[in-house]
Parts: sequence; C-alpha cells; structure tokens
Amino acid sequence: MKAVAGGDIRKASILFDRYHVNVYNYLMKVNQNKMLAEDLTQNVFEKVIKYKSSFQGQNSFKGWLFTIVRNANIDHHRKRKYQSIDDSYIEVATCDSNAHKSMEVAEQNKYLMEAINRLPIAEKEILILTKFEKLKYSEVSKITGLSESALKVKAHRSIKKLRSILINDIKYEY
Repeated sequence: MKAVAGGDIRKASILFDRYHVNVYNYLMKVNQNKMLAEDLTQNVFEKVIKYKSSFQGQNSFKGWLFTIVRNANIDHHRKRKYQSIDDSYIEVATCDSNAHKSMEVAEQNKYLMEAINRLPIAEKEILILTKFEKLKYSEVSKITGLSESALKVKAHRSIKKLRSILINDIKYEY
C-alpha cells in the first residue's frame, strides 16, 4: 500500500488480488445480497486508490481497508435506506468430502447466517469483523470507533445473543 500511496497505482492490483475475497465475503455476510456485495467491493477498491494518501502505514492495511469497507456500506444504506435481506442470496460454504456431510455443513451455515441476520447491524458487523475476518480487537476498535474494552463487551454480548437465537428461535434437526 505504501507503493500505491507513493504513486505506483499498478501495485493496487496486488492489493485487489489479495483482499477482494475478504471484502466481498464481509459485504455478503452483512448484506446477504450478491450484486450489492460485488458493487460495493468494486467501490471499495476505487476508494482505496482515491484515498491512497490517507494511508499512513502506522496501522495494518487490512484495518484501514475495512474502515473503508464499513464506511462504504454505511454510505450505501444511508443513501438507499435499504435494509431488506433476500434469502435467495444466502451463500453457504460446503465441504466436498462427501455429499451428506456437505449438505449438513451447508444447512448449519444457513442457520448460522439466518441467526446472524437477526442481530442488529452493529452487532452483526462486530461478529463478522472479529470472528469471520479475524481482525484483532484493536483494529476493529479503530474501525468502529469503540474502545477495545467496549468492543469486547459488545462482542461477548453479541455471541451470547446469537447463541440464544440459535438455541431458542431456529429449530433444526441433525
């Protein structure tokens, strides 16, 4: 990123190759809409180039990138006032080892995403950034503007709420 900030825009393709899947997956988990996730992913990397000079290099690139991702998502929803979730776009990971196990994993992931989607957007963001994107609390703290201790408390409460949703609200059989 330092090379891109210094004017070598060709290096941005390396950043895109390295991080576009993470950005897309985050946006997909938050919005549950393929087209929107694709559009916002493209938008994010345009902003990375546009705001390249704001990258100071003191913090991790991934943390800086996800600040842009989060802001792009918030801006989109502010402009569109769009909060619906289309179940047809729920993507689940599958395992190729055998068909039965694959279907079971897909079903579990579907229920997990349904439960996550019942959480308020702020709680959903925290879980996705800390648990799925595996960002450190210090990085997520900078992205969200919360103190690390407040973030840890919110993450703990979000997991507790998610567990409650999974146990009480979503009925499924194995």
